[in-house]
Amino acid sequence: MSVIAITGTGSLFGQAIIKSIKNSSFKNNTLIGMDYFENTVGSNWVDKNFVLPDLLDIAITESIWLKSVQSIINDNHVEILFVGVDFELPLFSKYKNHIERLTSCIVIVSDERTIEIADDKYLTYEFLKDNNFNYPLSFLESEIDAAIEEDLIHFPMIIKPRKGYRSVDVHVVNDKLNLNQKISYIKNPIIQEYIGSDESEYTCGVIAFNGDVKKSIVLNRTLKDGNTHTTSLRADFPLAIKDYIESVSLRLNQFGVCNFQLRMDQGVPKIFEINARHSGTTYIRSLYGFNEVEYILEFILNEKEIDFDMKEGKVQRYFDEFFVGLEE
Repeated sequence: MSVIAITGTGSLFGQAIIKSIKNSSFKNNTLIGMDYFENTVGSNWVDKNFVLPDLLDIAITESIWLKSVQSIINDNHVEILFVGVDFELPLFSKYKNHIERLTSCIVIVSDERTIEIADDKYLTYEFLKDNNFNYPLSFLESEIDAAIEEDLIHFPMIIKPRKGYRSVDVHVVNDKLNLNQKISYIKNPIIQEYIGSDESEYTCGVIAFNGDVKKSIVLNRTLKDGNTHTTSLRADFPLAIKDYIESVSLRLNQFGVCNFQLRMDQGVPKIFEINARHSGTTYIRSLYGFNEVEYILEFILNEKEIDFDMKEGKVQRYFDEFFVGLEE
C-alpha cells in the first residue's frame, strides 16, 4: 500500500485526479489531500486533508509554503505527489529536486522551462514555431497593427490573455474597433488568427517522461462556460493529430501528463494551448479507459507499464451534489 498526495482538493483537476485514483487499482491506498481552503468537496474523498499557507498573503513566503509541504510529505510518508492547482506548477517545478532530495516523495511535475512555455501562450506559439510545428499565427499588442497593415492576419481574430485559464476573457473580434476595445481592458493580450471551427476542436493528453512518450488520447470536445462539456472518442479521428501531439511532447520534454488544446484547420492540427499538467478532463479520459493517473502510479511506484482497454463513445459532464454529515 502506498501513500499518495494530491493538491487542489477544491479544484476541478485536483478532484479529477482523486476520482481517477478511486476508479483504479490504487483505490484502497492512502490519499493525502492539500488545498488553501477548508471543507473542499475533494477533502471528503481523501483520508486526510491539509490546509496550506496562503501564498496570496504577503506574510507568507515561498520558504514557509515549502516547509509546510515538506512537513506534510514527511509526517505522512507520502511516496508520490500530484499537482492539482495551476499556480502551484512553477513552485513545485522550482522545488521538485529539493523536495525529492529531502523526502521519499516523487513530485509529478515537468521542469521549469516546460512549465514556463505552457504557462504563456506567446511562448507556446514561439516554441511551436521554432520547432517547425504547426501553429496559429500569433501577435502581441505591440505587433498587431503592423501585422494587419502588412496583411499577415485577417478578421475574425481571437484575443485572450497571454496567461489565462478556462477561456476567461477569450473573445472573437470581427473588426478593428472591437479589437481595440478588447485590448483596452485585457491585461497583456495575445491576438491569434481564427482557425478551424467549434466542431473541429480537440482536447488531447500525452503521458511522457523526459522524451519518452508512453500513451496519448485524442478527444473531440464542446465547451460550456469555458470548460469541456461533451467529449467523444472515435477510432476514425485524424491520425495526424496523434502524430502531432506526440511529436510536440517529445520536443517539450515533459514529465507526467501534458494537455494539448487544438483545432483542425483545413486538415492541419494546430495547438493553441498547452497545459503542462493534468486537466479537468482527466477523469473523463478514465471513463474511456485511459486512466493516466493509474498509469503514472504503476510506472513510478511499481516500475510497471500497463495497457489501456479503450472504448469509443461519448462522455457528458453534469453537475452533481455530495452530502456531508454534521461533525460530531
